[in-house]
Amino acid sequence: MSEVAKVDKERSALSEQLVYEFHRLVFSANNLIANISADLGMHGKDGDGLLMIWRSEIAGKPLSPSELADGLHITRAAASYLVDRLVNLGYISRQTDPEDRRRAVLRIAESGDKLGHNFVGSVNVDLNGVFADRSNQEIKQFTEMLSEFTDQIGESHHTKSSPKPHKNQ
Repeated sequence: MSEVAKVDKERSALSEQLVYEFHRLVFSANNLIANISADLGMHGKDGDGLLMIWRSEIAGKPLSPSELADGLHITRAAASYLVDRLVNLGYISRQTDPEDRRRAVLRIAESGDKLGHNFVGSVNVDLNGVFADRSNQEIKQFTEMLSEFTDQIGESHHTKSSPKPHKNQ
């Protein structure tokens, strides 16, 4: 076997392993959100919705209920019920958009903000364990690669029917 063929075969095996680990990451993240949501008495997509609203708030781009529906790939009616549940639980509020009074935006309430920070805190504990023996440069490089990969997935698998994710969301 030529040296080029060995490199290509090794690269292919590494790519397959990366895809496998990516799937594990996605499923683990989904399970984490589902478990935290269930512990708090929330329905299926409520945790995803709360995190999406929280990330948008942090980015300074609060979502409308329609944008939330698009981001979660659910109907406007389902998003309306989800928003009602989160409002009733005290995690979010509906407010008039100061830039367009015809538009409502979803704002995170103090208790919703705490949940977002608690979620991030639990993930940080796991990350700190994994990266304890890594240098700052290795962590920086991993973070940059993960960011590039996330951006690439968002761009290459974006369709006309799904919104393009906000940067930092």
